[in-house]
Amino acid sequence: MKVTTEKLPNSLLALDIELEREQVEKGLDRAARRLSQKYNIPGFRKGKAPRFIVENYFGRSALLEEASDDLVNKAFRAALDEQQIEPVGQANLENVSFDSEPFTFRVLVPVEPSVALPDYRAIRVPLDLAEVDDEMVQEAMDVRRDRHVVLRDLEDPRPVQDGDELTVELDAVVDGEPLDQREPGTPPAPSTLVMNAKRLAPGLFDGLLGATIGQVVAVISQMPEDHVNERVAGKEVQFVIKVNSIRERLLPDWDEVPTLEEFEGTLEELRAKTREELLETARTNAERSVVDKYIEQLVAQTEYDLPEVLIEREADRLLEEREYQQFGRYGVTAEQVYKIQNRERDDIVQSLLPQGEERLKINLALRELVRAEDLQISDAEVEAEVDRLLETYEDEQRERARELLSNQLRSSIANTVLDKKLRDRLMAIAAGTAPEPGSDPAPEPVGDTTASASATQELPRDATANEPAAETVTVEGETASNQ
Repeated sequence: MKVTTEKLPNSLLALDIELEREQVEKGLDRAARRLSQKYNIPGFRKGKAPRFIVENYFGRSALLEEASDDLVNKAFRAALDEQQIEPVGQANLENVSFDSEPFTFRVLVPVEPSVALPDYRAIRVPLDLAEVDDEMVQEAMDVRRDRHVVLRDLEDPRPVQDGDELTVELDAVVDGEPLDQREPGTPPAPSTLVMNAKRLAPGLFDGLLGATIGQVVAVISQMPEDHVNERVAGKEVQFVIKVNSIRERLLPDWDEVPTLEEFEGTLEELRAKTREELLETARTNAERSVVDKYIEQLVAQTEYDLPEVLIEREADRLLEEREYQQFGRYGVTAEQVYKIQNRERDDIVQSLLPQGEERLKINLALRELVRAEDLQISDAEVEAEVDRLLETYEDEQRERARELLSNQLRSSIANTVLDKKLRDRLMAIAAGTAPEPGSDPAPEPVGDTTASASATQELPRDATANEPAAETVTVEGETASNQ
């Protein structure tokens, strides 16, 4: 057997395979036996007719057709072994020529993607720490105090005042379309608004101030560009609000707040603790921004040659995650929803290909960086993470939790440890303070912490690949809220 390879774009490898005549003859012999076992041939018992009789009875073309699958698959598997090729997806067979010599066929095999990192250690991203001023500390203290508010029904009807809590029916329209999708004629679900100008969309506080129970208020609000809900960010939203109830909010005295917060200290000490927490949050957010910007530059500068099958697989995973978040946890199947919506799942997967490609690029670039930096984790590091997690459990739950964390969830915990080590290394690289690759001691590494891909070695079957997954989080805030 002769095998010639040709590298094609999109991480495809073309295998041109030429069979020896002896291989083909043995394949025809096996095909003749199968045909004689499946069909009655006059004058012979099943499985006993010689090959030349079978060939004369069915014709050479039928015998070649019967033999082709067996010949192709055996030769394909042998070629993969000979060339040490590991497919990452289903191969495609083309250009089969068995009706004349030489007997040849071509197979297109998706293989591991090609990823060429840039000079990633030259990428710099500054750490931009946000300031924490007295106003921010006071707002955080207000939130602490607000957690212990007591609501009281009004003894006598009165208009809406600053600080009240309202139960309302709220309609919101943007670009002529309602934000709340519901059946026509159905009133909006009741919602709660707190009369605090900083907690409401622009114009709502002034529009509702002085309103009475049963009154309908209409407000046009210009939403900020950085609103968490992308549908309304930077746009005008028309609010129509019916006030259903008004309750008075009674806040505790400031001196009571430390006790209510179960804090052992004075109000000023609680304020100092709050400032420290805000500073820690600011640092965490700044570090997350550094990592995100570094990865963005890393991906932009990395050269890729990606097989389409892996992009489609990543898009499918994205959709699976959405389906679980939106339907699975509520006992509704995605198929039921798509049938009602008259949508095809394959069409949705196709629409997610750009996002799947972007996430795949991130995964692959980070995988290569982990290898280049020789980042490894040890059993001791995993055990330390298990111990840390156990501290979050009650005493009576820890024995069962340790068994679960140390066995079924150990792989997930190892990934968490590696992810933290990777993020720390990215921060150091972005700041220009990273140690040399492989300089960190890592005794007793825990298995292979990088991505791998494997595939079956038969043409009709698909392959599987295991890349490290990147979490995506979609955050949508209340439309009427400006926080």
